[in-house]
Amino acid sequence: MRTLLALLIAFLALTGDALAQGKLELTEVDAWLVRDAQMSSQFAVADQLGYFKAEGIKVTPRWYIAGTDLPSMWGAGNIHLGTATATMIVPIAAAGQTIYNIAPQSDIAGTQQIVLGKKGQELVRSPKDFEKVKIGMPKGASVTMAIQAMARDSGVDFNKLQFVNLAPPDAVTALAKGDIDAMAAWAPWVFNAVKQAGGKVYFTGNRSFIPGKEGQVDWLHVHAGVVVSGKMLKENPNTLKAILRALRKATDTLNNDREASVKIVAREMKTDEALTRDIMALNIYSMEMNEKIPRGMGEFVDFCTRSTASSRSSRRRA
Repeated sequence: MRTLLALLIAFLALTGDALAQGKLELTEVDAWLVRDAQMSSQFAVADQLGYFKAEGIKVTPRWYIAGTDLPSMWGAGNIHLGTATATMIVPIAAAGQTIYNIAPQSDIAGTQQIVLGKKGQELVRSPKDFEKVKIGMPKGASVTMAIQAMARDSGVDFNKLQFVNLAPPDAVTALAKGDIDAMAAWAPWVFNAVKQAGGKVYFTGNRSFIPGKEGQVDWLHVHAGVVVSGKMLKENPNTLKAILRALRKATDTLNNDREASVKIVAREMKTDEALTRDIMALNIYSMEMNEKIPRGMGEFVDFCTRSTASSRSSRRRA
């Protein structure tokens, strides 16, 4: 799996000659983008403000809804540029397909949240009480790693936690009905849980609201990045550098003119401006490489390895 990790990461330095201009190998490219403010805000801004055009390239967004669809779509061999997190990249690479993360875009740990429902708020008076609640969440989601880290830091026995496999929309409904006591998911579903089900955020990937343990935490390292196929990386380096230059301008716009960016992102993601603003406020938009990015990738590889080993052990016992 460590060999796999090395193949996943091919970050291009964003300084000096790394983004120097050269003749473009391609002038038109399709980008397969998750319709999500965490994943694809830079592409939306760069497209709408003409940053790609200024670099002499036409990038056509191919929007799709769920990032979990990328592994199956990638296998067809028709996708060469897109956005993804480790949860999407690792299965693709593990299947023997080439995929490289060439630049980070955003730290999205703040949008990965655990929300207590009304009954859960009554049950959980201390972290240890978290062992008593039923938690609705998609099986294998990266937010599981945040729960594991919280448990480790708070004296909670992770093996005693009760999980119910639910997609985020179903978890919101179940939380409102009282069928589960908590849910673990990401924006906008966790926002819906708070507004529609009377939920309360217990902790996120980078912030704790646990009484007595409030403040910044380091419980989840998950980043969205620009991903490309091996063919794209090998044959079109100047094209990719042009795309990254445009995305760097878009990142600056996101951070320096948030209100204008919110309007663009909300329109492209087909979400309400107020909701989009709230989601974007939880993301850290940056194309700077830092140690948390490969660390998070490695943690997810380890998480997948442990999950696979546990599943095999369970089947043997059965």
